[in-house]
Amino acid sequence: MWSPLGTYLATLHKQGVVLWGGPNFTNVLKLSHRNVQFVDFSPCEQYLVAYAPLDNGEQKLTIFDIRTGAEKRSFISDAPMAGNVLRWSKDDKYFARIGHNTLSVYETPSFGLLDKKSITVNGIRDFSWSPRDNVLAYWVAEDKDVPARVVLLEIPSRKEIRANNLFNVADCKIHWQKAGDYLCVKVDRYAKIKREKGDVKYSGMYFNFEIFHMREKNIPVDSVEIKEPIHAFAWEPIGSKFAIIHGEPSNNSVSFYNVKSGQAPVLL
Repeated sequence: MWSPLGTYLATLHKQGVVLWGGPNFTNVLKLSHRNVQFVDFSPCEQYLVAYAPLDNGEQKLTIFDIRTGAEKRSFISDAPMAGNVLRWSKDDKYFARIGHNTLSVYETPSFGLLDKKSITVNGIRDFSWSPRDNVLAYWVAEDKDVPARVVLLEIPSRKEIRANNLFNVADCKIHWQKAGDYLCVKVDRYAKIKREKGDVKYSGMYFNFEIFHMREKNIPVDSVEIKEPIHAFAWEPIGSKFAIIHGEPSNNSVSFYNVKSGQAPVLL
C-alpha cells in the first residue's frame, strides 16, 4: 500500500510492516506487529495504523510514529476486520473512532482523548472528516418519533456548527467534495416501514442528496430528490460538479449537477 503523498510503500509480513522509500527505494523502517492484515496512513504521513486479528475475533489497532518507529497507542476493536476504524483529520492533529453511542476524538502528539472525554452521541452510525478543515460530519439514526440527524462538529471546540433533521431515513452516506467547500449526504428514505421478528423492511424507497454549502454563512442546505434506484455518486476530482448513476438496471441514466455558491444544484 502506498502512503497518501507517495513517500512510502508499505509491505505486510507475518512479523509486521516494512516501509520502503528514499532515492534508492530501500527499506527505511520496520514495524513489529504480528499477523498484520491492513495498514492505514495518516494524511500527512506522520503516523501509520496497523490492524491485526486476535484469537477472540476482535482486532488490535496500533499507531506508530513513522519518524521514530515508536508505538504511540493501541486499541482493541470488535469491528469487522478492515481498515479505517481510526480516521484522521487532514492535518494529522486529531483522529477519531466510533464506540457504542460515543464519538471519541483523540489529539496528537499526546494521543489522549480530546478534553479527556468522549462525546455521547446516541445512535451514531458513521462519520467523516472534512478534507480541508477540522470539522466532522456524522449522522445519527432515527429512533421512533425522534428524527435522524446530520451534524457538523467543529474540532477542537466541539461546537455544532450545523445540524439537519431528516425523517423516514433508512441509511445515509457521507460524501465530501475534495476541497471541503461542499458536503453531500445521500439519504435513503422510505414511505413505509415494517418490523417483523427483529427484522426491518422498507418499502417505497426514494433518495435525497443533501448539499451543505460549507463556505456560506450558516451553512445553507439544498436538496436533490431522485425517485429511482441509485447506483453511484461521485464529486468531480477538481471542481464542484457531481454525478449520479440512477434508474432500473436495464435503463440506467447518468445525471450531472453543478453547485455554485448561493445557488441550488443545477442539472446540466
